[in-house]
Amino acid sequence: MTGNELLAWIDTIFPGIELSLVDDSAVATSTHQDLPVAVTVGFSTVDTGLRLEADPSTLVGCELAVKGGVDKQLLAQTAIEATRIINSFGIPAQPGVLLENLFSNVELPPGATVGHGFLREPDLFYKGTPVHPEEGKLTVLLELVALTDTEYRIASEQGVEILKQQLRRRSVDITDWFRG
Repeated sequence: MTGNELLAWIDTIFPGIELSLVDDSAVATSTHQDLPVAVTVGFSTVDTGLRLEADPSTLVGCELAVKGGVDKQLLAQTAIEATRIINSFGIPAQPGVLLENLFSNVELPPGATVGHGFLREPDLFYKGTPVHPEEGKLTVLLELVALTDTEYRIASEQGVEILKQQLRRRSVDITDWFRG
């Protein structure tokens, strides 16, 4: 997919995107359900080792989307920091991946309680995960969720599924980066 095709695909998911750079990395920002969202633009070209199970010759690439009740630029910085962590540790970009200390190089506003990240299949859409198939490659959208220390501890000690159950059961607003 060319850069323009990638932007067009992202714009079908989050209409009205604005393109910006964070440390020479492209990020699209928009709003989704009245909240700011940032999406990496081009991370899907990075081979993190994922292949389709049904067809191992098909590469799976992803773009990361993060949504929150904070400034779009902070969301953009967070998305790019997640790609740096994934790249530096050779972590596959897939649902269930935890990103410890995601915000160690991102300046959070006073009172923010999040410190870590979690990749999951997007829970943003009624129609499921956005995908863009091409010959030999599948591009998907992953959601980056900001976690508090307690939430991260639950996920790392008890598992991601337990965390998801607890977040649902307690009706936690994951877009609130100041949650207790």
